Amino acid sequence: NVRRTLLAEDGISSETVAQEVWQVYLPPELLRLQLVEPDHQSISGLWELARFFERQDRIQGQAQTQGQSSSVYYLAFWKKLLQPLATLSLVILAVSFVFGPLREVTMGYRVFVALAVGLVFTIAQRMMEPVSLLFGFSPALATLTPIAVCAAVGMGLLLRK
Repeated sequence: NVRRTLLAEDGISSETVAQEVWQVYLPPELLRLQLVEPDHQSISGLWELARFFERQDRIQGQAQTQGQSSSVYYLAFWKKLLQPLATLSLVILAVSFVFGPLREVTMGYRVFVALAVGLVFTIAQRMMEPVSLLFGFSPALATLTPIAVCAAVGMGLLLRK
């Protein structure tokens, strides 16, 4: 009892077929991985899912899927993989507050500036995610850009002093 609805320029038509073969390749391990949100996946699970959906995008054609399914998993993969680098760039920036140009100001001002910079960093990271999905540029680039900017500002402040 399969009911198929076809949308065409001249109208909508529907037909009912008693039985139809549904060809889909979805191994049980990928099905198990897909039940978990991308942010809660392991790095290896994200890589497997991203590669699987990338192959499916190639099979089905980019016109239908626009690469959205694999891009979400690649974005989560790069975010998780580069998290230690993001932490290191924030540490470099924090060290520049201690030894850099903010050394002569009050502790309250330093804390305020550090919180503001951390908030801007978080907002920039979270804004780059949907922007990369929307405009279709590399998820690795979307994840690495705020990290690189943060590290460059931190190193610039350290070298200035």
